[in-house]
Amino acid sequence: MKIISVLSSTITLFFLFAAITLRAQDDQKKLDYLVLMNADTLYGKISSVKDNKLKFENQQKEKLTFTPDQVYRAYWQSKKKVYAPSYVEKGLEVVPGTSPKMYRIQKGTDQDPTFAEVLADGEIMAYYVSELKFSGGAAVNVGGGGAGMMPTILVNKNKYAYALKKGTGEVAEINSNNNGLFSNAKKKRQITFTQLINDEPELLAEFEKEQKYNYDVFIKYIVRYNELQQAKESPSDQSRLFIY
Repeated sequence: MKIISVLSSTITLFFLFAAITLRAQDDQKKLDYLVLMNADTLYGKISSVKDNKLKFENQQKEKLTFTPDQVYRAYWQSKKKVYAPSYVEKGLEVVPGTSPKMYRIQKGTDQDPTFAEVLADGEIMAYYVSELKFSGGAAVNVGGGGAGMMPTILVNKNKYAYALKKGTGEVAEINSNNNGLFSNAKKKRQITFTQLINDEPELLAEFEKEQKYNYDVFIKYIVRYNELQQAKESPSDQSRLFIY
């Protein structure tokens, strides 16, 4: 009888421990988390992400601040967004002789990386970035002192999505809110995008049969391309943490 009692207690403790473990794992899934450049993972809550600063509260309620060069990935679960450090926002230059234009990260850039929203992760990284454009202007002042010209500052927020191929360093624009009324940017994006996936002929052939080309189509093919590349990678390749 004692053996049965001990066995019963052991089984009860096992299931209790398993239930606690599963609950803890479920709670962790709801938390935001950071993967640091040293491969450590921190769970907690992200409160804000700006170009050069990420604010985070860990599970011990400590408020921490991180710069882009300290964080490999930031997973903001409640907003369903992922951020990574990148040189795309401030370090791009046009590749000489390319038409339509292809971009690359400036060689020897002294720019620090900024946090960029990740739209697709893998051999081809897709980033969303924004920049503020300031321009001067003038407005008519009709106040009590009589009419006159008053200087003004106009602020425009331009939004871009870029795809960066790690193996070659090539960068192509895949979306923008700054196309212009008579722009042929969509056709140019189709041409430049093919250069990113032309080492997968079957996938490229499917892409070229698409009836229309837009942001969603580009992202779909980036995801598929990344899946093909991931199947070829070794575990050591996947463990390398770099900033692009």
